Amino acid sequence: MKHLFPYILGGAMLVTAAGCNKLDQAPYGSAIVSGQYYTSLEQCNTSTMVAYRYINYSSWWEILNWRYLAGEAASDNGWVGNTYQSHATYDAVAHFTLDAGNDRNEAQWVDLYKSIGRFNSTIAGITGAPIPEASKKQFIAELKFLRAWCYFDLIRNWGPVPLVLEIYPPNTHLPRSSVQDVYNQIEKDLDECIATLPKKSAYPQADRFRASRGAALTLLAKASLYMENWPKAESLAKMVIDEGDYNLEAQFSTLWQYTYRNGVESIFEIQNGSSQVPALPNNDFQKVLNSPGDAGWGYYSVSSDLENAYKSEGDSIRLQWTINRHGLPVAGDPNTPSFDGRPFPASSHSKSARYSRKHYTPKAERPANGLSSLNDKILRFADVLLIHAEACAMQQKTGEALGSLKRVRDRVNLTTDMSLTGWNLINAVRKERRLEMAYEGDRLYDIRRWKDQSGKPVISSIMGPQGSFVIYNTQVSTDPFETKNTTEAQNKGFNFKENTHMRWPIPANQLLLSEGAIQQNPGYF
Repeated sequence: MKHLFPYILGGAMLVTAAGCNKLDQAPYGSAIVSGQYYTSLEQCNTSTMVAYRYINYSSWWEILNWRYLAGEAASDNGWVGNTYQSHATYDAVAHFTLDAGNDRNEAQWVDLYKSIGRFNSTIAGITGAPIPEASKKQFIAELKFLRAWCYFDLIRNWGPVPLVLEIYPPNTHLPRSSVQDVYNQIEKDLDECIATLPKKSAYPQADRFRASRGAALTLLAKASLYMENWPKAESLAKMVIDEGDYNLEAQFSTLWQYTYRNGVESIFEIQNGSSQVPALPNNDFQKVLNSPGDAGWGYYSVSSDLENAYKSEGDSIRLQWTINRHGLPVAGDPNTPSFDGRPFPASSHSKSARYSRKHYTPKAERPANGLSSLNDKILRFADVLLIHAEACAMQQKTGEALGSLKRVRDRVNLTTDMSLTGWNLINAVRKERRLEMAYEGDRLYDIRRWKDQSGKPVISSIMGPQGSFVIYNTQVSTDPFETKNTTEAQNKGFNFKENTHMRWPIPANQLLLSEGAIQQNPGYF
């Protein structure tokens, strides 16, 4: 049976009938709403599990593509990378030259609201279903967790955004709600999740991909960090630490093994599979973030600046499990003693000849059909420890901050200077976050939200004409790969302007569709 579902399209909030999509088995397929469908516990459970597909919408170029384009390539961690094809709108994002007509920026906005519309529709269907109240509350809480994640991503990209919590009639135009109002809704939804959802350990093993109490605590802790509510971020992170469900994997490398799924460090992952019958979502980033020399697409190559950050810390473990560099062996893959990063002027050349090891699958483990089942890690326990360390450091709770920082560094055999205090400690936590979480989609948002001792955004000292990343690449670097390939401009970040690029532009089409209900962010036209 096929089902129609309404979804809310971007800032215009137009309710549209989507194409008929066949319902697949959970947790994959298309979200559904039908007056005849929500009549049993099984149907409500299936529709909830189906909704997890839409945390990254449905394919590589939608939500997860932006995670790496904006979160990493627009930061000092990476480049657009693919220098043998034309992709002007990608370059415009990473180099801060985009305008409101940028299609990648618009795709992210639209797909997040489409996801929110699907979650709202499923909530509405389950709300009226004749099922036990406890099950109903859990399903709705799971959907509100997914919706909260989307709103968290919306406000850290665009600031104030329309707050859509129900299904509206056609041609409804909603104004932007303040960041504080959106955060308040995120908090309200996640408080409900915390009170309702089971712990991860309470789920059957097969269901441990589902949103849990720990996932809701972690997302709210992270959102509180972005809002600079240090006491709340500290308290929530400490609750996760004390929850008992999570710990660091003994080896950093374990996280990036192809077979790793929902382990003790995992708090929330997007599930992927390699099956074609039945068809399951697969992880295209095995290809997208890999070298053309290894059948990849060559996007989002890693910067030498990030490599230097590992080397300056003596961090050899995370270096080899985060970066595959041309000519060097790939960690954990004996079949690749010399990685082909395709430096310029090779065919299908790369800006930096370095790619993410975190998204790489060893050759002997790749499915014959070429589809990767590597999960996408969205929230993990090391992130919680660093949230706790940062929140404590910002409150001058030195001992507590050092304790969480040390746990992360101990795993990769790095000593921790236990005499650090004040800004030295804050900066040590920030550097640790870069090294631990590189290529997991947070770097741009971290350097945007962090402020230096004078109160200026940290990104302003990294990007812009006098930014450290720009000066390094244009005046200091002798990197044998990046400096010889100027197909992607070496001065990436030069065009950054603090009064404009702390947020992305509201997509031009959404402004037109809103008929004046939505106003543009400053600095964009």
